[in-house]
Amino acid sequence: MPRAGHARRSARYAVARGMGDSVPPGATSFADLAAQVNRFGPDAPAEHRLVLTPFLATGTLDSGLALTAITIYQRRATAAYDQFGDRGSALEIERANEGFANPVVWVTTHLAEVTQAIAGYADSLGLPGGAAGSGGLSTTMLLLLAGVGLAIWFVGR
Repeated sequence: MPRAGHARRSARYAVARGMGDSVPPGATSFADLAAQVNRFGPDAPAEHRLVLTPFLATGTLDSGLALTAITIYQRRATAAYDQFGDRGSALEIERANEGFANPVVWVTTHLAEVTQAIAGYADSLGLPGGAAGSGGLSTTMLLLLAGVGLAIWFVGR
């Protein structure tokens, strides 16, 4: 018989399996969060557009960025619940609802989790952008630029 903790973890990870949680590890700055939230901006299809003017990351978390992040986080959990009807997705919706009481504190406390969930959701929707903290450049483009830089360094040494 599985332990209760294992069952909760399994239910919770159903959200991740259903909505594409594939994110670079360590996405934990406000710039990373802003980069992922901005994927739901003017370049996104109309049904996924939640950001009219891209957010700029500063040393503090803007309340508008925090509120938009929670909204996207909740939208992701709701989409997973609509698709799978699992308890893990329902728990994520409840957690997001708690965050609306004080978005800045909640997002700051759960920054890595929220950033990664938003990135995975945006990836699953095929939204442009993606690499956290990259200013909207795709991972492929970042790797290409890194390769070019390495080649220039190697030739120049």
